Amino acid sequence: MIKKILHGYGRLVAKHPFTVLALVVFLTILGVIGNSMIQTETEDMAGRLPEDIKVIEAFNYVNDEFGGGINTGTIVVELDPQHSGNEEIRDVRDYRVIRYLSILGGKIEKLDEVNEVNSIANLVSDNGDIPTSENTIKDRLINSGQETQYISEDYCMTLLKLELIPDYEENDFYQQMKKIMDNTPTPPGIKSGVTGDFAQSYELNELIAPDMQKTSMISLAGILIILFFVVFRSVKNGIASLLAIVFGVIWGFGLIGWLGWSMSSVTSGAVSMIMGIGIDFGIQLVSRFKQEMTSLNYEEAMVNTIASVSIPMSTTTLAALIGFRAMSLGKLTFLADLGNMMSIGVLTCMIAAITATPTYLVIWEKYLAESTKKKGELNENKKSVIGNGIFEPDM
Repeated sequence: MIKKILHGYGRLVAKHPFTVLALVVFLTILGVIGNSMIQTETEDMAGRLPEDIKVIEAFNYVNDEFGGGINTGTIVVELDPQHSGNEEIRDVRDYRVIRYLSILGGKIEKLDEVNEVNSIANLVSDNGDIPTSENTIKDRLINSGQETQYISEDYCMTLLKLELIPDYEENDFYQQMKKIMDNTPTPPGIKSGVTGDFAQSYELNELIAPDMQKTSMISLAGILIILFFVVFRSVKNGIASLLAIVFGVIWGFGLIGWLGWSMSSVTSGAVSMIMGIGIDFGIQLVSRFKQEMTSLNYEEAMVNTIASVSIPMSTTTLAALIGFRAMSLGKLTFLADLGNMMSIGVLTCMIAAITATPTYLVIWEKYLAESTKKKGELNENKKSVIGNGIFEPDM
Protein backbone atom coordinates (compact mmCIF):
# COMPACT_ATOMS: atom_id res chain seq x y z
CA MET A 1 0.00 0.00 0.00
CA ILE A 2 2.72 2.46 1.03
CA LYS A 3 4.80 1.51 -2.00
CA LYS A 4 1.87 2.20 -4.33
CA ILE A 5 1.34 5.63 -2.77
CA LEU A 6 5.04 6.46 -3.10
CA HIS A 7 5.13 5.27 -6.71
CA GLY A 8 2.03 7.35 -7.45
CA TYR A 9 3.58 10.43 -5.90
CA GLY A 10 6.81 9.77 -7.79
CA ARG A 11 4.90 9.70 -11.09
CA LEU A 12 3.15 12.96 -10.15
CA VAL A 13 6.50 14.65 -9.61
CA ALA A 14 8.00 13.13 -12.76
CA LYS A 15 5.11 13.96 -15.09
CA HIS A 16 3.71 17.12 -13.51
CA PRO A 17 6.62 18.90 -11.79
CA PHE A 18 5.01 22.32 -12.05
CA THR A 19 2.03 21.14 -10.00
CA VAL A 20 4.39 20.26 -7.16
CA LEU A 21 6.31 23.48 -7.80
CA ALA A 22 3.10 25.46 -7.26
CA LEU A 23 2.71 23.77 -3.87
CA VAL A 24 6.32 24.61 -3.02
CA VAL A 25 5.79 28.26 -3.94
CA PHE A 26 2.57 28.44 -1.90
CA LEU A 27 4.24 26.97 1.19
CA THR A 28 7.20 29.31 0.73
CA ILE A 29 4.94 32.38 0.65
CA LEU A 30 3.29 31.23 3.88
CA GLY A 31 6.75 30.57 5.32
CA VAL A 32 8.04 34.03 4.48
CA ILE A 33 4.98 35.61 6.09
CA GLY A 34 5.43 33.42 9.17
CA ASN A 35 9.12 34.35 9.44
CA SER A 36 8.18 38.02 9.60
CA MET A 37 5.96 37.25 12.61
CA ILE A 38 8.75 35.78 14.76
CA GLN A 39 9.65 37.90 17.79
CA THR A 40 12.74 37.77 19.97
CA GLU A 41 12.50 37.58 23.73
CA THR A 42 14.88 37.36 26.65
CA GLU A 43 14.26 34.73 29.27
CA ASP A 44 15.20 35.40 32.86
CA MET A 45 16.41 32.60 35.09
CA ALA A 46 12.89 32.06 36.43
CA GLY A 47 11.65 31.44 32.91
CA ARG A 48 14.29 28.79 32.27
CA LEU A 49 13.55 26.75 35.38
CA PRO A 50 10.48 24.63 36.19
CA GLU A 51 7.86 26.21 38.42
CA ASP A 52 7.90 23.38 40.99
CA ILE A 53 11.40 24.25 42.24
CA LYS A 54 11.20 25.84 45.71
CA VAL A 55 13.15 28.94 44.70
CA ILE A 56 10.79 29.60 41.78
CA GLU A 57 7.74 28.82 43.91
CA ALA A 58 8.90 31.43 46.44
CA PHE A 59 9.61 33.90 43.65
CA ASN A 60 6.14 33.42 42.17
CA TYR A 61 4.55 33.72 45.61
CA VAL A 62 6.27 37.06 46.23
CA ASN A 63 5.17 38.26 42.80
CA ASP A 64 1.56 37.32 43.52
CA GLU A 65 1.46 38.73 47.04
CA PHE A 66 3.41 41.92 46.46
CA GLY A 67 2.37 42.90 42.96
CA GLY A 68 5.19 41.31 41.01
CA GLY A 69 8.07 42.28 43.30
CA ILE A 70 10.37 45.24 42.72
CA ASN A 71 12.07 45.80 39.38
CA THR A 72 14.99 48.16 39.40
CA GLY A 73 17.18 49.96 36.94
CA THR A 74 20.19 52.22 37.28
CA ILE A 75 21.70 55.15 35.44
CA VAL A 76 25.43 55.44 36.03
CA VAL A 77 26.90 58.95 35.93
CA GLU A 78 30.70 59.13 36.04
CA LEU A 79 33.59 61.44 35.37
CA ASP A 80 34.93 61.47 31.82
CA PRO A 81 37.64 64.14 31.65
CA GLN A 82 38.75 64.98 28.11
CA HIS A 83 41.37 67.61 28.90
CA SER A 84 42.74 69.52 31.85
CA GLY A 85 40.36 72.44 31.53
CA ASN A 86 38.98 74.35 34.49
CA GLU A 87 35.39 73.84 33.36
CA GLU A 88 35.43 70.05 33.58
CA ILE A 89 33.94 68.42 36.67
CA ARG A 90 36.33 66.50 38.92
CA ASP A 91 33.91 65.43 41.67
CA VAL A 92 30.36 64.07 41.23
CA ARG A 93 29.29 66.13 44.23
CA ASP A 94 29.56 69.19 42.00
CA TYR A 95 26.26 71.09 41.93
CA ARG A 96 26.17 70.78 38.10
CA VAL A 97 26.08 66.99 38.38
CA ILE A 98 23.35 67.15 41.02
CA ARG A 99 21.32 69.54 38.89
CA TYR A 100 21.75 67.17 35.93
CA LEU A 101 20.54 64.25 38.06
CA SER A 102 17.54 66.29 39.21
CA ILE A 103 16.54 67.24 35.65
CA LEU A 104 17.12 63.72 34.30
CA GLY A 105 15.28 62.10 37.19
CA GLY A 106 12.32 64.45 36.77
CA LYS A 107 11.93 63.50 33.12
CA ILE A 108 12.26 59.77 33.77
CA GLU A 109 9.82 59.82 36.68
CA LYS A 110 7.08 60.97 34.28
CA LEU A 111 7.28 57.66 32.39
CA ASP A 112 4.45 55.23 33.07
CA GLU A 113 6.88 52.38 33.80
CA VAL A 114 8.57 54.26 36.68
CA ASN A 115 7.33 54.29 40.26
CA GLU A 116 10.15 56.21 41.88
CA VAL A 117 13.52 57.81 41.08
CA ASN A 118 16.23 58.41 43.70
CA SER A 119 19.68 60.00 43.54
CA ILE A 120 21.89 62.34 45.54
CA ALA A 121 19.70 65.15 44.21
CA ASN A 122 16.98 63.91 46.58
CA LEU A 123 19.43 63.95 49.50
CA VAL A 124 20.68 67.51 49.09
CA SER A 125 17.69 69.37 47.67
CA ASP A 126 15.51 71.58 49.81
CA ASN A 127 11.97 71.61 48.39
CA GLY A 128 13.41 71.11 44.94
CA ASP A 129 16.16 73.74 45.29
CA ILE A 130 19.71 72.52 44.62
CA PRO A 131 22.40 74.31 46.67
CA THR A 132 25.38 75.66 44.73
CA SER A 133 27.72 75.71 47.71
CA GLU A 134 30.15 72.80 47.73
CA ASN A 135 30.31 72.71 51.52
CA THR A 136 26.52 72.71 51.86
CA ILE A 137 26.22 69.81 49.45
CA LYS A 138 28.87 67.79 51.29
CA ASP A 139 27.31 68.48 54.69
CA ARG A 140 23.83 67.43 53.54
CA LEU A 141 25.18 64.23 52.00
CA ILE A 142 27.01 63.30 55.19
CA ASN A 143 24.00 64.12 57.35
CA SER A 144 21.72 61.98 55.15
CA GLY A 145 23.67 58.84 56.06
CA GLN A 146 23.05 57.50 52.54
CA GLU A 147 26.00 58.99 50.69
CA THR A 148 27.76 55.65 50.15
CA GLN A 149 24.61 54.18 48.56
CA TYR A 150 24.88 56.59 45.67
CA ILE A 151 28.51 57.73 45.40
CA SER A 152 31.72 55.75 44.90
CA GLU A 153 34.59 56.12 47.37
CA ASP A 154 36.71 58.13 44.94
CA TYR A 155 33.77 60.43 44.07
CA CYS A 156 34.12 59.56 40.38
CA MET A 157 30.74 57.85 40.02
CA THR A 158 27.19 58.29 41.23
CA LEU A 159 23.95 56.44 40.62
CA LEU A 160 20.40 57.38 39.74
CA LYS A 161 18.23 54.49 40.91
CA LEU A 162 14.89 53.58 39.34
CA GLU A 163 12.05 51.61 40.87
CA LEU A 164 9.89 50.21 38.06
CA ILE A 165 6.40 48.73 37.85
CA PRO A 166 6.15 44.90 37.90
CA ASP A 167 5.19 44.30 34.27
CA TYR A 168 6.46 46.54 31.50
CA GLU A 169 7.77 46.32 27.95
CA GLU A 170 11.53 46.30 28.38
CA ASN A 171 12.51 47.25 24.83
CA ASP A 172 10.11 50.21 24.66
CA PHE A 173 11.19 51.45 28.07
CA TYR A 174 14.88 51.22 27.18
CA GLN A 175 14.36 53.21 24.00
CA GLN A 176 12.41 55.88 25.92
CA MET A 177 15.22 56.08 28.46
CA LYS A 178 17.87 56.47 25.76
CA LYS A 179 15.83 59.20 24.08
CA ILE A 180 15.53 61.15 27.33
CA MET A 181 19.23 60.81 28.06
CA ASP A 182 20.21 61.85 24.53
CA ASN A 183 18.01 64.95 24.80
CA THR A 184 19.33 65.94 28.24
CA PRO A 185 22.69 67.79 27.98
CA THR A 186 25.40 66.43 30.27
CA PRO A 187 27.74 68.74 32.18
CA PRO A 188 31.33 69.02 30.89
CA GLY A 189 33.55 66.08 31.80
CA ILE A 190 30.61 63.79 32.59
CA LYS A 191 29.15 60.71 30.82
CA SER A 192 26.15 58.59 31.69
CA GLY A 193 24.85 55.15 30.80
CA VAL A 194 21.94 52.83 31.54
CA THR A 195 22.19 49.47 33.25
CA GLY A 196 19.77 46.99 34.78
CA ASP A 197 17.72 44.01 33.66
CA PHE A 198 15.81 45.96 31.01
CA ALA A 199 19.03 47.30 29.47
CA GLN A 200 20.66 43.86 29.44
CA SER A 201 17.53 42.35 27.90
CA TYR A 202 17.49 44.96 25.15
CA GLU A 203 21.16 44.45 24.29
CA LEU A 204 20.72 40.67 24.33
CA ASN A 205 17.76 40.91 21.97
CA GLU A 206 19.82 43.07 19.65
CA LEU A 207 22.47 40.34 19.48
CA ILE A 208 20.13 37.41 18.74
CA ALA A 209 19.39 38.24 15.08
CA PRO A 210 23.02 39.03 14.09
CA ASP A 211 24.23 35.88 15.85
CA MET A 212 21.63 33.76 14.05
CA GLN A 213 22.66 35.29 10.73
CA LYS A 214 26.36 34.76 11.43
CA THR A 215 26.07 31.13 12.53
CA SER A 216 23.67 30.34 9.67
CA MET A 217 26.01 31.82 7.06
CA ILE A 218 28.99 29.91 8.45
CA SER A 219 26.98 26.67 8.44
CA LEU A 220 25.76 27.33 4.91
CA ALA A 221 29.28 28.08 3.69
CA GLY A 222 30.55 24.82 5.16
CA ILE A 223 27.70 22.86 3.59
CA LEU A 224 28.33 24.48 0.19
CA ILE A 225 32.00 23.53 0.29
CA ILE A 226 31.18 19.92 1.13
CA LEU A 227 28.45 19.65 -1.51
CA PHE A 228 30.23 21.30 -4.43
CA PHE A 229 33.79 20.18 -3.82
CA VAL A 230 33.55 16.89 -1.93
CA VAL A 231 30.24 15.05 -2.37
CA PHE A 232 28.94 15.83 -5.86
CA ARG A 233 31.37 18.22 -7.55
CA SER A 234 28.39 19.30 -9.60
CA VAL A 235 26.48 22.58 -9.58
CA LYS A 236 23.18 20.91 -10.47
CA ASN A 237 23.35 18.23 -7.78
CA GLY A 238 24.77 20.64 -5.20
CA ILE A 239 21.90 23.09 -5.68
CA ALA A 240 19.36 20.25 -5.62
CA SER A 241 20.62 19.06 -2.23
CA LEU A 242 20.74 22.59 -0.91
CA LEU A 243 17.06 23.17 -1.69
CA ALA A 244 16.10 20.74 1.09
CA ILE A 245 17.50 23.03 3.79
CA VAL A 246 16.69 26.35 2.09
CA PHE A 247 12.99 25.60 1.81
CA GLY A 248 12.99 23.47 4.95
CA VAL A 249 14.30 26.34 7.10
CA ILE A 250 11.90 28.85 5.51
CA TRP A 251 8.91 26.56 6.04
CA GLY A 252 9.98 25.49 9.53
CA PHE A 253 10.52 28.94 10.94
CA GLY A 254 7.47 30.15 9.08
CA LEU A 255 5.43 27.60 11.01
CA ILE A 256 7.13 28.70 14.21
CA GLY A 257 6.04 32.26 13.44
CA TRP A 258 2.46 31.19 12.72
CA LEU A 259 2.40 29.29 16.03
CA GLY A 260 3.39 32.49 17.83
CA TRP A 261 6.65 31.15 19.24
CA SER A 262 9.55 33.49 19.96
CA MET A 263 13.30 33.21 19.53
CA SER A 264 15.61 33.55 22.51
CA SER A 265 19.34 33.42 23.09
CA VAL A 266 19.01 29.69 23.80
CA THR A 267 17.08 28.80 20.64
CA SER A 268 18.98 31.14 18.28
CA GLY A 269 21.37 28.32 17.34
CA ALA A 270 18.54 26.08 16.10
CA VAL A 271 18.95 27.24 12.48
CA SER A 272 22.51 25.93 12.22
CA MET A 273 21.61 22.60 13.79
CA ILE A 274 18.59 22.17 11.53
CA MET A 275 20.71 22.87 8.46
CA GLY A 276 23.34 20.37 9.58
CA ILE A 277 20.74 17.61 9.99
CA GLY A 278 18.44 18.56 7.11
CA ILE A 279 21.11 18.55 4.38
CA ASP A 280 21.35 14.77 4.76
CA PHE A 281 17.85 14.39 3.30
CA GLY A 282 18.80 16.31 0.17
CA ILE A 283 22.01 14.33 -0.26
CA GLN A 284 20.16 11.01 0.08
CA LEU A 285 17.61 11.85 -2.60
CA VAL A 286 20.09 13.34 -5.08
CA SER A 287 22.56 10.47 -4.66
CA ARG A 288 19.86 7.87 -5.29
CA PHE A 289 18.53 9.77 -8.32
CA LYS A 290 22.03 10.02 -9.73
CA GLN A 291 22.42 6.27 -9.33
CA GLU A 292 19.05 5.48 -10.95
CA MET A 293 19.86 7.75 -13.92
CA THR A 294 22.69 5.45 -14.98
CA SER A 295 20.18 2.87 -16.28
CA LEU A 296 16.79 4.61 -16.52
CA ASN A 297 15.24 7.74 -18.03
CA TYR A 298 14.58 10.63 -15.67
CA GLU A 299 10.89 9.79 -15.12
CA GLU A 300 11.44 6.19 -14.05
CA ALA A 301 14.54 7.21 -12.15
CA MET A 302 12.54 9.73 -10.11
CA VAL A 303 9.72 7.24 -9.41
CA ASN A 304 12.23 4.68 -8.12
CA THR A 305 14.13 7.32 -6.16
CA ILE A 306 11.12 8.60 -4.24
CA ALA A 307 9.84 5.07 -3.62
CA SER A 308 13.25 3.98 -2.33
CA VAL A 309 14.34 6.88 -0.13
CA SER A 310 11.03 8.06 1.37
CA ILE A 311 10.74 5.28 3.94
CA PRO A 312 14.37 5.49 5.18
CA MET A 313 14.11 9.28 5.33
CA SER A 314 10.83 9.05 7.24
CA THR A 315 12.40 6.60 9.68
CA THR A 316 15.34 8.96 10.23
CA THR A 317 12.96 11.86 10.76
CA LEU A 318 10.85 9.88 13.23
CA ALA A 319 13.96 8.92 15.21
CA ALA A 320 15.06 12.56 15.31
CA LEU A 321 11.60 13.71 16.41
CA ILE A 322 11.58 11.20 19.24
CA GLY A 323 14.98 12.43 20.38
CA PHE A 324 14.02 16.08 20.24
CA ARG A 325 10.68 15.52 21.90
CA ALA A 326 12.49 13.69 24.71
CA MET A 327 14.16 17.02 25.51
CA SER A 328 10.80 18.26 26.78
CA LEU A 329 10.69 15.52 29.41
CA GLY A 330 13.39 17.18 31.48
CA LYS A 331 12.85 20.00 33.97
CA LEU A 332 14.69 22.68 32.01
CA THR A 333 12.01 24.44 29.99
CA PHE A 334 14.36 26.08 27.49
CA LEU A 335 15.50 22.62 26.31
CA ALA A 336 11.88 21.81 25.52
CA ASP A 337 11.61 24.98 23.41
CA LEU A 338 14.78 24.07 21.53
CA GLY A 339 13.53 20.52 21.01
CA ASN A 340 10.22 21.75 19.61
CA MET A 341 11.95 24.03 17.12
CA MET A 342 14.38 21.31 16.07
CA SER A 343 11.49 18.88 15.57
CA ILE A 344 9.65 21.27 13.26
CA GLY A 345 12.81 22.19 11.36
CA VAL A 346 13.89 18.60 10.69
CA LEU A 347 10.37 17.61 9.63
CA THR A 348 10.07 20.50 7.15
CA CYS A 349 13.53 19.75 5.73
CA MET A 350 12.43 16.18 5.03
CA ILE A 351 9.25 17.44 3.36
CA ALA A 352 11.29 19.89 1.27
CA ALA A 353 13.61 17.05 0.25
CA ILE A 354 10.73 15.07 -1.29
CA THR A 355 9.02 18.09 -2.88
CA ALA A 356 11.35 20.94 -3.82
CA THR A 357 14.44 18.82 -4.56
CA PRO A 358 12.84 16.24 -6.92
CA THR A 359 10.84 18.98 -8.66
CA TYR A 360 14.05 20.85 -9.44
CA LEU A 361 15.76 17.66 -10.70
CA VAL A 362 12.86 16.74 -13.00
CA ILE A 363 12.60 20.27 -14.44
CA TRP A 364 16.36 20.27 -15.02
CA GLU A 365 16.34 16.91 -16.79
CA LYS A 366 13.15 17.58 -18.75
CA TYR A 367 13.91 21.07 -20.00
CA LEU A 368 17.44 22.23 -19.29
CA ALA A 369 19.31 18.96 -19.84
CA GLU A 370 17.37 18.05 -23.00
CA SER A 371 17.83 21.57 -24.38
CA THR A 372 21.56 21.35 -23.75
CA LYS A 373 21.66 17.90 -25.30
CA LYS A 374 19.88 19.09 -28.45
CA LYS A 375 22.27 22.01 -28.83
CA GLY A 376 25.17 19.61 -28.50
CA GLU A 377 23.73 17.31 -31.19
CA LEU A 378 23.23 20.26 -33.55
CA ASN A 379 26.82 21.32 -33.03
CA GLU A 380 28.04 17.80 -33.71
CA ASN A 381 25.96 17.57 -36.89
CA LYS A 382 27.27 20.91 -38.07
CA LYS A 383 30.85 19.80 -37.50
CA SER A 384 30.14 16.54 -39.35
CA VAL A 385 28.64 18.37 -42.35
CA ILE A 386 31.56 20.78 -42.53
CA GLY A 387 34.02 17.91 -42.25
CA ASN A 388 32.42 16.17 -45.22
CA GLY A 389 32.91 19.25 -47.38
CA ILE A 390 29.23 19.97 -47.97
CA PHE A 391 29.60 23.42 -46.45
CA GLU A 392 32.69 25.50 -46.18
CA PRO A 393 33.29 27.11 -42.84
CA ASP A 394 33.05 30.90 -42.64
CA MET A 395 36.44 32.53 -43.05
